[in-house]
Amino acid sequence: MRYRLRIYPAAEADVDDAALFIARDSLDVAIRFYDSVEQTYRLIREHPLRWPLYEMDHPKLANLRKRAVVGFRKYLVFYRIDGGSVEIIRVLHGARDIPSVMTEQPLED
Repeated sequence: MRYRLRIYPAAEADVDDAALFIARDSLDVAIRFYDSVEQTYRLIREHPLRWPLYEMDHPKLANLRKRAVVGFRKYLVFYRIDGGSVEIIRVLHGARDIPSVMTEQPLED
């Protein structure tokens, strides 16, 4: 099955914020981060069930999965499968308080 990819605005903002932070030290690494995120999205889209569920006690966040960004293991892509779509919800640094960040605001398309 070929899945469609939907990226939530919060995930797009997360990637841009992370790249800006990385660019403070190296513009080349920030560009490589963008490329790695795109590569990670492709892998998730091709095999969305391959990565583990991220269990959270919040009904709106049920069935979330996580996958580390290729080459940037500290950054995690949180996504879910909805029918024929893979929805990228957030892209967060693993040192953050993930449950708090994920529940602080409603998820939007």
